[in-house]
Order: sequence, then C-alpha cells, then structure tokens
Amino acid sequence: MSQYMRHPSNPSYTPEPDVVHELIGHVPLLADPAYCRLVQAIGAASLGADEKTIWHLTKVYWYTVEFGVVREADSIKAFGAGILSSFGELKHMASGVAELQPLDPFKPLPRMSYKDGYQTRYFLLDSFKSGAELLQSYAATLALTE
Repeated sequence: MSQYMRHPSNPSYTPEPDVVHELIGHVPLLADPAYCRLVQAIGAASLGADEKTIWHLTKVYWYTVEFGVVREADSIKAFGAGILSSFGELKHMASGVAELQPLDPFKPLPRMSYKDGYQTRYFLLDSFKSGAELLQSYAATLALTE
C-alpha cells in the first residue's frame, strides 16, 4: 500500500497511486465477492503467461480495476479506483462525454493513458458477476494454449 498522499493544492490529480486512491478506490470493493473473483481471474490469467499476454492483462486491469464502470439497474456506476479516487475523473465519467464500450478481453485493447487528461473511453461490465465469468473464461483459454 502507498504511503504517499496527494498534495492538497491539486486534490483531483496525483502522478502515482496514493493513500486516497488505495483506501477510497480499492479497499471498499474488496468486500464484494464477485468483484474479488473478477480481480482473481486477471491474476490467474497471468500465471505462466508470455510478455504479450501480460501486457494485454495489464490493459484489462487498467480498464476494469482502475477505470472500470458497471451497469446497475438503469444507471452506470464507477468502480475503478482511478475514477473513484478522483472527483474530476468521476465527474467526467458521469458527464456522458466519454465513450462507453463493453469489455471484451479476447480483443486488443487501446493504449492506456492517464497523463493525457481524463479517459476518453470506459469499458462497461453488465455486473461484477458477469465480468468475473468473462475474465474466467478468458483465463481458461490461456490455460488451454499453454
């Protein structure tokens, strides 16, 4: 866990994960078993993976655990720690300006960027349960190819 705390003169941005990011963004979601299965599926997929697959999984992690959004009833909710720990990113996500796209770990994902400003695209899960199942099926295909 980070011991760094963002500077109060710029609370909406930190160049690296800080205590706010860890405690507001990551820790509360670990109480949800379906979310934990989603994160575990990413880790399982990395076991024995080659460098190309690890890089792809890094993007999967970025677009879910860090900047993911999930459908809840008739609304879209942020769950990624990069969104939850930045009121500017959260406001941007909620504004509807950025594109929402279903997550497909079987396809190439775009370049990750945070230094260019807010995300221009968020990847959407229908639920943590369906996201975990999707990532578990992706991890299973990797195990079959080894």
